[in-house]
Amino acid sequence: MEEYVVPSDLAGRRLSSVLSGRLGMSRRMLRRIIQAGGFYVNGEPVYLSVIVQDGDRVTWERPEEEVAVEPEDIPLEICYEDDDVIVVNKPAGMLTHPSPHERRGSLLAAAAHYLRDSGVPHAVHRLDKYTSGAVLIAKHAHAHHQLDRALRQGLVDRRYVAIVYAPEGCETGRWITFVDGLAPNPHRPSRRIVVPPERGDRAVTHVLPLVQAGPLALVALVLETGRTHQIRAQMAYHGMPLVGDRDYTYALANRRDPLGQASFYEKAFGRQALHAYALSWPRVEDRVMCKVRARVADDMRELWQTVAGRDDIEVWCDKAQDVEPPGDPIYGPMDA
Repeated sequence: MEEYVVPSDLAGRRLSSVLSGRLGMSRRMLRRIIQAGGFYVNGEPVYLSVIVQDGDRVTWERPEEEVAVEPEDIPLEICYEDDDVIVVNKPAGMLTHPSPHERRGSLLAAAAHYLRDSGVPHAVHRLDKYTSGAVLIAKHAHAHHQLDRALRQGLVDRRYVAIVYAPEGCETGRWITFVDGLAPNPHRPSRRIVVPPERGDRAVTHVLPLVQAGPLALVALVLETGRTHQIRAQMAYHGMPLVGDRDYTYALANRRDPLGQASFYEKAFGRQALHAYALSWPRVEDRVMCKVRARVADDMRELWQTVAGRDDIEVWCDKAQDVEPPGDPIYGPMDA
């Protein structure tokens, strides 16, 4: 049974207005709750048109949902959990959602098993298969609706750390902002190419070079938009390709590095060196911002220790986590 106590500032409003405005319930969700038994105010069944008063206790049953994927008993690293969400540290090599070519072993299938007695997983966002790190998963449709809206409003802050080939004259400690368009590669539609902003989906990425070690640099990234392969495509295009990213990096890295050092790193590290290390979002319950860290994957820590001689990638993430990119840290609405 779900419960909401009407605050004084919403007294005198229709129940439908309170539920859609303050709790963010969609019309579809309201219909589903009505079909599942409806709403009660102070224990009495009511219509959505009823006027509620300060202190009224609104209750309803959460409608049952069908699991969209076959649950699989796969161990998960849970970074955070409450009544509405879990945050999972996704390992590299695991799909967020099943694909037509890879139906088993996805994060959603593992989450469906984990939540088998307490919810149905809905991924609020996704990571590429070979990107590791924090993924926010809603436990029910209402939480997913609220968090998807927050994501589109720019209220979900996603922070990444990457190991890249350092550009000439790499300046650490100063934000760089890339504003581009992204479009499907006409020769390989699953990949993206960078185009002028007016010719593609607008993509904005803030990059903070943290420290350089030999030919490589450790950078923090904050997404303002969330396009397919956004970080990977933009970083390669702007001269800071990700180590290990054979779709976007390999040829560029080798042209820049005729002595073959790039080839060594590409062979030694079998995926793009990109990890989603921090997430913050407005909690479904009270809209208070919640911040969660996901420990950096072991393979990236080992790569950085090999290059820099220090296992300090988590220390740099600590330093970068609360440093805001230029401008208001709460960004405007994402493009549809």
